[in-house]
Amino acid sequence: MIDDPLPMNWQDLQTGVQRILRNIGLYAEVEVNVETTRGSVNIDVFATDVRSVDKIRYIVECKNWSSPIPQTVVHSFTTIMHETGANIGFIISKHGLQHGAKQYTKNTNITGMTYLEFQQRYFEAWWKRYFCPLIDDTADKVLLYIEDFNYQRDRAYCNLTPQNKDKFHKLRRQENTSIMILSMFNHMSISRRLNTGTLLNVPKNLDDFKATVLSQITPHIQWHCDTFRGLLIKILEYLADIKSEFEAIFGGDIFEQTDNISRVTIEGPPLEDSIYQ
Repeated sequence: MIDDPLPMNWQDLQTGVQRILRNIGLYAEVEVNVETTRGSVNIDVFATDVRSVDKIRYIVECKNWSSPIPQTVVHSFTTIMHETGANIGFIISKHGLQHGAKQYTKNTNITGMTYLEFQQRYFEAWWKRYFCPLIDDTADKVLLYIEDFNYQRDRAYCNLTPQNKDKFHKLRRQENTSIMILSMFNHMSISRRLNTGTLLNVPKNLDDFKATVLSQITPHIQWHCDTFRGLLIKILEYLADIKSEFEAIFGGDIFEQTDNISRVTIEGPPLEDSIYQ
């Protein structure tokens, strides 16, 4: 899925949960002290949907235990939910909840799940709000060198040596299709009229995405990774390498630095205004 579903320790579990929540557009922190009527309570992960009308608040208990979580933990968590005024509560662990604990959470705003189930729950949001925009924005900066008509590129091309012109055409031919398609990864947020068919549907799993999609987009590359985050890092590195190759040909970056269209950073979407529906 997004990350390794079996983190090494509870700190990695906390950090992983916080990172995914931030990636999808929530303000999220780890180890937050919240004041209650009984004193300060330490929350493993505290998150707020800052764009929601009511500023929905999430608290997450992370248990990297080797056994399912018992009902006593859920009882304590219910008290914390009540005293902190949280809207949604998650208990995330390696092996989920014991049967009695599951029964106790029915008809409540508390959900117990494994880290894998947590990732599955938010994968579509992560894909649309984070994975695709980052790839699209990064590919757009490479597309400037490849697109058919670009005055600034064409003017700089005229000053290239014959040898560098040959290098440019070779690199452009090799990467043209890949870069063009990668630059369409966030097309739905720009124009719903752009149609990529089923190519960019939310993938079922990583192996299927590699075999059916990336094999078409980048047939000259083997993607060796075990998670979608690992894949994202490798695609961004690939795009950065291609951009560097073009810059080497032209003697540097010939385009003015501009903000990303989506405004999504490596942390996640901006925490103000609305960039998704």
